[in-house]
Amino acid sequence: MIKVALFGYGHLGKIHSKCLKQTSFSFIGYHDPHVAVQEDGDVISYEDGDRLMEECDACIIASTTSSHTELIKKAISKGKHFFVEKPMTSTAIEAMEIDQLLSDHPELISQVGFVERYNPAYTFIKPSIREPRFIEVHRLAGFSPRGNDVSVVLDLMIHDLDLVLSMVPSEVKEIKANGLMLVSDSLDICNARIEFENKSVANLTASRMSLKQMRKFRVFQKDAYLSLDLDEKKAQVVSLSDESEDNAMKVNFGGTDKYMSISNSKKMDGNAIVDELNDFYNAIKNGQQPMTNCRAALKTSIVADKIEKIALESSII
Repeated sequence: MIKVALFGYGHLGKIHSKCLKQTSFSFIGYHDPHVAVQEDGDVISYEDGDRLMEECDACIIASTTSSHTELIKKAISKGKHFFVEKPMTSTAIEAMEIDQLLSDHPELISQVGFVERYNPAYTFIKPSIREPRFIEVHRLAGFSPRGNDVSVVLDLMIHDLDLVLSMVPSEVKEIKANGLMLVSDSLDICNARIEFENKSVANLTASRMSLKQMRKFRVFQKDAYLSLDLDEKKAQVVSLSDESEDNAMKVNFGGTDKYMSISNSKKMDGNAIVDELNDFYNAIKNGQQPMTNCRAALKTSIVADKIEKIALESSII
């Protein structure tokens, strides 16, 4: 039995509370100094966060971003496995501190809440991703006070940065970015262009000032086009081949014949948060780090930090 505790009982914390009950964890309680004690079935609300940390084997950190670093350090010092919601920390420097602490505790399992890795549409399309050359991403959301303690880069774009960096097998060569502060004290809209050493390019746009919601990827690679709608949980793969395949359509390109095949996922079911929490549970049971562990997520934090700084230098305030 793995006893898990939840730190943070706001919007996201309540979602984690519901999802934890669908996992194999023994959910012993939650703590949030900013939320009045609330009934949550048989789950206990702890006024003393230190006591809760002592009594658990692992913890879920879903509190405000500014509190992440302190809670992570406390978990490491107490020898507790931990799952922390994105962004892992408020700054890249803090992320580097966590990385250094974890280097002395290889037995501890860590995971960052990059939930899009578990989106069923992404898992459908993932086997077809092979050295993409150009990636176009749009993540748009309406304004909400929740999450505004960090910029749109750390609040929204960081999900897409995680996916892009996992797709492209190359180091980042150059970053160009610009953005706007509209209603908060940090970037509310940002566009970033990432050029990689292998000449691949990714263009990402994130906004929390949109009238509609959108989470879409378009991926172009040799002989294939892939589209991904993370919001609708749908994906499509369009492949071109020199040889005829089952259900492939013959297409002529200026005298050259190609065979086009299309694979659609349709709308898929699944709870990505439950899936990532189950991954965390299994990682602890098996003693193996999950794919989005904190040390692996450090690269994403560093790239996000660079984008934010570059965009701020060119932003219109």
